[in-house]
Amino acid sequence: MRKFIWGLIIVIFGGGLIYLGFNSSKTLMTSDSGKITEKEFVADLKQSPAGQQEFANLVINKVLAKQYGGNVSKSDVQNAFDTQKAQYGDSFQSVLSSNNTNESQFKNNIKNNLIMKAAVKANYKVSDKQIEQAYKDYHQDTTVSLITAKDEDSSKKAIDALKSGDSWETVYKKYSTDKTYAKQNGQLPAFDSTSTSVDSAIQTAAFKIEKTGDYTTTPVTGSNGGFYVIQLNKTTNKPSMNSVRNKLSEQIVTSFLNDQKNTAKIQEIIGQILRKQNVSVKDTQLKNALNAYLTAGLSKAKK
Repeated sequence: MRKFIWGLIIVIFGGGLIYLGFNSSKTLMTSDSGKITEKEFVADLKQSPAGQQEFANLVINKVLAKQYGGNVSKSDVQNAFDTQKAQYGDSFQSVLSSNNTNESQFKNNIKNNLIMKAAVKANYKVSDKQIEQAYKDYHQDTTVSLITAKDEDSSKKAIDALKSGDSWETVYKKYSTDKTYAKQNGQLPAFDSTSTSVDSAIQTAAFKIEKTGDYTTTPVTGSNGGFYVIQLNKTTNKPSMNSVRNKLSEQIVTSFLNDQKNTAKIQEIIGQILRKQNVSVKDTQLKNALNAYLTAGLSKAKK
């Protein structure tokens, strides 16, 4: 299972819903000690690190949405949302609550993340060497069945039952807590190693099974801490590199975004986009909020 919000993107898009545009005398709070107006709140907010970052978020979101928003459709956002929601299952609402967000806000974060990815993809050159390495690591379409056990002990009992000769169907019905694919006895749709909808731990274990019909003989621990038993149902021949080049390129860009070591490089890409759009901060209190982006890469360009 992937992180709740992409680890790196949260640095750029992880701000809340604060709106910096108001500057009125509207009262936000009253007490015996005095009141707080919108004007006071904004003045204080603009000086805080959180306020500075939120302003940077607003600027970046606006510019990237204008330039690259057309590359992200409503169905792209909905599909990504549905995938993440399915991964969290019954705990989805509690995860939203613990992150102080709701479905609408989470969906907006996903949209911003996808636009960010489109912007990086348009400005980050994937080399042939990277594609070749990704192809070496690539695993073709694979179909497996999955038992989602309630705990490690149950997963071990499921494996013991399979070893003793019980059918997969019988063991699945007895031990799997996830019934999403119950009609197929836990068989998932085919996936390859570029899939973002199947837990990476499940993928790794599945790709190691050599023979159709074989299953994992020790419990597989998922990224979310769950325990699984996997049976290999089918695998296809590895396609040519050219036929999966676009998939591999997408995977490389996603990995680039998720690697915190690339923060400076991503800031540089954003900075180039902002400068091309002539972004200029007029408010003196917020003047330095975008410095990390607007100055990124300039020293290299002068050399």
